[in-house]
Amino acid sequence: MIYVIALISVALGSIGQLILKIGSGEVKTGGGIWAIVLSLINLKIITAICCFVISMFLWIFVLRKMELSLAYPMVSMGYIFVMLLSFYFLQEQLSLMKFLGTGLIVAGVVVLNVK
Repeated sequence: MIYVIALISVALGSIGQLILKIGSGEVKTGGGIWAIVLSLINLKIITAICCFVISMFLWIFVLRKMELSLAYPMVSMGYIFVMLLSFYFLQEQLSLMKFLGTGLIVAGVVVLNVK
């Protein structure tokens, strides 16, 4: 069960990254500091922050139940989730090198979590 919670935490962090990327298009880069700060207060940015906060609370629970040296490599699964989300929602390109790199990440997580 703890592995499921860890994956949910990582997935929420990845979803937060996707939403943050989408929301970043609404952030102003000029017009003074207050215009920039106020442009950060939008639904997408706030939703991304909520994803990160929920992910953090779940991760704290994971760390209470799991060794850090086993739990932390699972964070690298976020790279896989982000790659897939970016492909599907942002139409980013996938390449052989991305697949090979992702395969190495998955292999590393599996090796570290085999008992």
